[in-house]
Amino acid sequence: MSMKKTISTALLSIALLVPLSPDAIAETKGPTTQQKNELYQQYEIVIESVNQRHPDGELELAPIYAFRDEDWRPVEEFRKIAKKRSTFRIALTSDEKQAVKPEQSSEINVIADITTDYSQSAERQLCSDTVSVTSESRTKGTWVQKGYTATRIDANQTYEISLGGYYTMDGIVTGHIPTIEFHCGRTGEIS
Repeated sequence: MSMKKTISTALLSIALLVPLSPDAIAETKGPTTQQKNELYQQYEIVIESVNQRHPDGELELAPIYAFRDEDWRPVEEFRKIAKKRSTFRIALTSDEKQAVKPEQSSEINVIADITTDYSQSAERQLCSDTVSVTSESRTKGTWVQKGYTATRIDANQTYEISLGGYYTMDGIVTGHIPTIEFHCGRTGEIS
């Protein structure tokens, strides 16, 4: 084998091995651990800054271990996302009704299990005191329901349900307490 061919083979072997180095693999799959730690510290500063300018937004940074690969982005891009999230709202929907969705919002599907009782005095079905409520995100982010309050209004013809929970998307967590109403029809149908 000639010296030229040996050198060419050696260079080709090295060129093939370089992309397999740990740093090269980390770059193809996202930032390294050190880069993530540095970005996270900068994200903390961004969240604090946005909260000072928009105190109603009450943004929190998700724990670093909860960040998905796609959540890591340049700081300026993260800043733009955080500013949008400071005015973010939740739009509640159910199988029976679709909420008017604000421009910067996410849809949360509400599943309400409401029983009704016949009222002799009202001569119709009314909402009973038994209700169970669950909810889930219909969009990209993650919704965690922490509780709910169900109040009967309109002479027990309507349940007003307020959900308490946290919505996480793009590494940013926001708390919300949205409200939805469910009406009990004369014959017991819930809408």
